[in-house]
Amino acid sequence: MKKSPNSVLLACILYCMPFFVCAQPDIKDSRYLKSGFVHCTITSMKGIPKQGETVVFEGEKSKKQVQSVSDSKGICDVWLPKGDVYLIKVLTVGKEEDYSSIEVPDKPGAFRGNYSIQFDLPTTVTLDDVLFETGKSVLKPSSFPSLLKVAELLKHKKGLVIEVVGHTDNRGDAAANMKLSLQRAQAVKAYLAEHSGAAERIKADGRGADEPIADNDSEEGRKLNRRTEIHVLKE
Repeated sequence: MKKSPNSVLLACILYCMPFFVCAQPDIKDSRYLKSGFVHCTITSMKGIPKQGETVVFEGEKSKKQVQSVSDSKGICDVWLPKGDVYLIKVLTVGKEEDYSSIEVPDKPGAFRGNYSIQFDLPTTVTLDDVLFETGKSVLKPSSFPSLLKVAELLKHKKGLVIEVVGHTDNRGDAAANMKLSLQRAQAVKAYLAEHSGAAERIKADGRGADEPIADNDSEEGRKLNRRTEIHVLKE
């Protein structure tokens, strides 16, 4: 059985250095009374600043999210309300990756932190939540949350170029499967283009049943083979 390349795991190193100050607001800033200031620097694993990365801080108690998008120098700054522990996430292809956490204590004084995040996007990601009506290229509504995250990534990362690749199992006519896989990839591309405005940076391809990742002799295997992948061509 021919196997397709496995998804490449996102590599990340997160350095946490609370109270180390970098480009912090003036100590007299009134926002320090209720919030802590966090300065983030986002780079690739080679140390190249990454523009357009969305960093999410989610409160463990409040469940509220505070987001910041990195600028051309890979910098994003946030103010986080005191009295909570925040899970640090970075928006990647179709999902948010969890990395580390930070506690902003509810104590007098200025809380300031400096964080450096290094990571590279995976080259291939399978969007497990992207599903279609049986035998058709019509997206099910349950697919939209994952696709909206990909669209958000395309909005912020102006240099990002992706290819949507559709796959089927081996049941039925091979030519029909090839056509269906392409139509499904094109349906995903159309949705992403509509919600990101980045049609020129989205390609689509159908591979039919040519690249299985599981045994087509079982329903479980066929389900795995019916998949939609995102290939990162350029970041």
